[in-house]
Parts: sequence; structure tokens; C-alpha cells
Amino acid sequence: MSGIFINGAWHENTDMKCRRCGGPVFESDLPEYSYQCLKCDEDLYDFEAEEQDAHYFPRVMVARHYDGVLINAALEYLLDDSGQPLVFNNQPEAEAFLLSHGIPSDDLEFLYFVECDNEPKEPEE
Repeated sequence: MSGIFINGAWHENTDMKCRRCGGPVFESDLPEYSYQCLKCDEDLYDFEAEEQDAHYFPRVMVARHYDGVLINAALEYLLDDSGQPLVFNNQPEAEAFLLSHGIPSDDLEFLYFVECDNEPKEPEE
């Protein structure tokens, strides 16, 4: 699952981008709009978004609910040797890393691939 957490809500990647800024768009919470661009802070109609390049892969961090408990709002991230969140160049790279370290492929569906700039975005409570 690729996307981001904003204000405690998961926004799944739609494979669409904003025609104005080029940033990813997510499904709108408002029924009269199709998408929302978090960079522009705008809700968008269908014609205001376009498909992302087929080779667009955002940088991601791997996360799960704290202690694997779904009712927790907090996430815990996969960390590097220095205790910092491990950032991958894209989701396929993250999945390959996890599989090579013994994570069964069926367990990947329980993980979040959080799109990022560099820092984890914790949900607000």
C-alpha cells in the first residue's frame, strides 16, 4: 500500500498528479470533487489531474501500526543502523529489501509504504 498519513488518515496513492504543481493527488473527502492536492491545498475535479508518468516512483519509508495493533494511530518505521527511518528510492526497492530479509510476500499487504521527502510524517492525534 503506497500513500501518506495526514491528520491520522491514510491517503492511498491514486497514480494521478496535479496539473498545476505536478504533485501526487489523493481521493477527495468531498463528494463533488474527485481528488485533492495536498501541496496546493485544493480539491480538484477530474480534469485538473492527469496520470503520473509510468516511471514515477516516490521515495518511501516502511511503516506499520505501533506494535502491529491496528487501533493505534501511531506508526513505527523501519529504522537503519543509526536509529533513523530507512528511506528507499521507491516502493519496489523497499519490497525487495524486505523480501531479501525474510519477510514473507503475503505480509507485505500489512505494511504501509509512506511516501516521503526525507522525514516521517506522524499522524496528528
